[in-house]
Amino acid sequence: MAAALSISGLAKRYRAGPPSDSRVVHALAGVTMNVQRGEIVGVTGPHGAGKSTLLLCASGLVRADSGTVSWFDSRLQPPAVPPGIAFVPQRTAYYSFLTVREALEYYATLHDLGTRDRASQVDRVVREVALTEHATRRVSCLAPPMLQRLGLAQALIGAPRALLLDETLSGDLLTCLDIRRVLRRLSACGVSILVAAEDSARLANIADRVVRLSAGKIISKIETAGFAEAPQPHHRRPFLVS
Repeated sequence: MAAALSISGLAKRYRAGPPSDSRVVHALAGVTMNVQRGEIVGVTGPHGAGKSTLLLCASGLVRADSGTVSWFDSRLQPPAVPPGIAFVPQRTAYYSFLTVREALEYYATLHDLGTRDRASQVDRVVREVALTEHATRRVSCLAPPMLQRLGLAQALIGAPRALLLDETLSGDLLTCLDIRRVLRRLSACGVSILVAAEDSARLANIADRVVRLSAGKIISKIETAGFAEAPQPHHRRPFLVS
């Protein structure tokens, strides 16, 4: 199986304080991993482990200090975001005065889609993430779980080849299960997915492999079967395992 995403020796440091402070934080310290085509790979670890930084560097939105990122055999050149790659950050921001449909139509224009194609794409993603009943509501009126669905819907416009998802599974039970079903369907269609979750139980029975980070380093790589059976440091939520 060919790799969709290849990461080699990725390192990223941040200053620990103001410019006068010489201390640095190693957000990533030589991370090497890959995501195969059509594979779902989970990234877990405690707060500050480097999960979000890994996704930001993989997306091209943040430039790593060293190491390489390649998408579909093409080396990433930040700050250019590779085509066909969609990133959903942990915190999304939208124009609050727009409705769900209007927000998605706005983002659809960024894909240079015609009016008819835009409407078709928006209809498709609204159905896929179960937002049909909320399509005419203003974004400002959405609860956090609905905003998570909206973030995923936005990412699906244009039919991406790969998804980078930061805490997209952290919502309520129904939202988590619905999103997991969407991700399974996408994976079956060949979409490659890298999803970060601080609560490792959220990755059970959805990820093909799970990579655990600590202090910017990979400390373990677990296949699905072993991950599902092994005790986890976070509180397990049995009802999340379908």
